Amino acid sequence: MWTLFLGRVKSVFGVNLALVIVSDRHHSINNAVQEVFPQAFHGICMYHLLNNLKTKFRNKTKELEQHYIRTAKTYNLQDFHVLFYTFCSAVPRVKEYLEAVGLDRWTRSHAPSRRYNIMTTNISESLNAVLVKVKELPITAFVNEIWLFCQKWFHERRTKAGGCTSMMSKDVICADQYTFDVVDGDRNYCVDMALWTCTCRKFQLDQLPCDHVLAVVRKTPYQAYDLCSLYYTREFWHETY
Repeated sequence: MWTLFLGRVKSVFGVNLALVIVSDRHHSINNAVQEVFPQAFHGICMYHLLNNLKTKFRNKTKELEQHYIRTAKTYNLQDFHVLFYTFCSAVPRVKEYLEAVGLDRWTRSHAPSRRYNIMTTNISESLNAVLVKVKELPITAFVNEIWLFCQKWFHERRTKAGGCTSMMSKDVICADQYTFDVVDGDRNYCVDMALWTCTCRKFQLDQLPCDHVLAVVRKTPYQAYDLCSLYYTREFWHETY
């Protein structure tokens, strides 16, 4: 089933080397992704893995959840190592389990491709929640309900996108024409405006200016909107729907 579905997706969107797929850890999905999109990065839904952890280690405390979410969401590798060490110290045996899963598959800091802010499969869970009352309908009626829901959502979002009219204290030390050192509290970050990178890693992973880049923008002729990915522009938003 998943191979057929992903095959249909591929026939519409083609092959994109930057493609990222986020799902739970079901074997049939893993196999389908490897067969249809072998070049894509396949990440794991952060919350599905959290539920796996709670079940495996019989631990449903807030402490486990908080440690895990902070570790998964951090951008910076240095911060990851500190958070992961604290997490593993608080929850024995979790280190081996998560390393076996693959750090690149559930953490933002280790992902080889950009996940942007897509760390979960919440969008599909939202669709499931909306369709819960019509799941018992005959298949043709059920598919028609899905079509109607999607048509309504796309119309609402296209109308909102069409009505959009907008484009989208730290010390900054200029090292050269493109490189800046930003002092943020007791930490220093290096911003490279030629490569679109910051050592906090938010800039290159989300393709939106982080706080340190915005600090540079305030001190230089750079424009914040010029430093955002085209995917965030009004035109792309409108074209999506």
